[in-house]
Amino acid sequence: MLAVIRKEFRELARDRRTLALLVVLPMLLLIIFGYAANFSVDRVAVVVGGEGGAALAEEVELRDADPAKIHIIRIDSTLDEDAAVRLLRDREADAVILGTAVSAEPITNRMRVFVDGSRLFTAQATQAAFVQLVGADARERARDAQADVAAARAAGERAEGNVTQFRVELTEYVESLVRSSETGSPAPAEPVPPEEVTFPELPELSIPSFDPDEFITMLFNPDLKTSWVMVPGLTGLILLFVGTMITSIGLVRERETGTLEQLAVMPLSPSAIIFGKVTPYFLLAILNMAAVTGLGVWLFAIPFAGSVLWFALAALAFLLVVLGVGVLISSASQSTGQAIQMAIMFVVPQVLLSGLIFPLEAMPAIIRSIGYALPLTWFREVSQGVMLRDAQIDSLWLPILILVGMAVVAFGAATVRMRRILTHGGAR
Repeated sequence: MLAVIRKEFRELARDRRTLALLVVLPMLLLIIFGYAANFSVDRVAVVVGGEGGAALAEEVELRDADPAKIHIIRIDSTLDEDAAVRLLRDREADAVILGTAVSAEPITNRMRVFVDGSRLFTAQATQAAFVQLVGADARERARDAQADVAAARAAGERAEGNVTQFRVELTEYVESLVRSSETGSPAPAEPVPPEEVTFPELPELSIPSFDPDEFITMLFNPDLKTSWVMVPGLTGLILLFVGTMITSIGLVRERETGTLEQLAVMPLSPSAIIFGKVTPYFLLAILNMAAVTGLGVWLFAIPFAGSVLWFALAALAFLLVVLGVGVLISSASQSTGQAIQMAIMFVVPQVLLSGLIFPLEAMPAIIRSIGYALPLTWFREVSQGVMLRDAQIDSLWLPILILVGMAVVAFGAATVRMRRILTHGGAR
């Protein structure tokens, strides 16, 4: 038995990839995912507009209990409701405040807040921040009213004291007047009546509404449904998992069955071989993408508000990235087990660092940069934008272009790797 144990340790030491997977990867995943696992959004980008926008912005900054939460990035008095919707659709801000004319009314009567509901955790943080803001306004108005009542009470007490003093002086005056009439002495001086009391005007105490629906309009996901936010990204994750897994074992199967040498002597270029092996998976992936997307929209009642064309373009680019990475993994693996291990190492970070579960805005900058290097991050941007926000190409061209670039890089690297393998007769 000891001999078998020593043999397994020696084989494990020779397999550096498996050794790294067992020793280094868990610590790396702990560090990365430990920092990524954060639902708290500490900063909300806000644009303020409308007739009273400038004054309202000052009031928001003054009363914001957590200055790091509401971050005003722009003030534009020309903004209207349509412009606010466009800003949120293009994700130039997390929320837009439209203010009315300056008045003494509660802050909820002087502003209307529009929030991007397709960013679930950011929308929840925005809603909580503005409820706190309304609470601060209510507390300040209550303090002002309390101060006015205290001033009125003090004025009343002073008036009561003056009246009492005048009553005493008047009594003494009457008594002196009676004595002077009896003795014939000069009449006493008349007492001076107290001045007219002026009470401070008590303002009408209007308590603002604490119901967010009274002053917040949640766009693109009015009820903040988790399924509406998750399903557009889950369609990509499902295709990522299935496509990478199936494609990654394709070339390995050729190596394990001994048919890779036959490919090496065939009069085909490496790119032609890759194209031939990927085409069946690509066609099946297109059918899967259509089926998964249609089923998700139907089951969860998700509104497909945007253009099918832009979604299809991004989906095709994303599938090419997935299949290209699968071929690259397959060409770098010696066995099915290794291919599956590498595919899992590629898929797992996409789950946690793409913004599908944890918001990218809540991640540290270094971890966020890793998320931006993942294809699922950009496909999720397009799928959510098209399905929920009716985003147009002017705000989708960058993610689509990045996906196309990733596909070119993945297939380019796979072609180079395949050429090297075929040059050596199918050997690694």
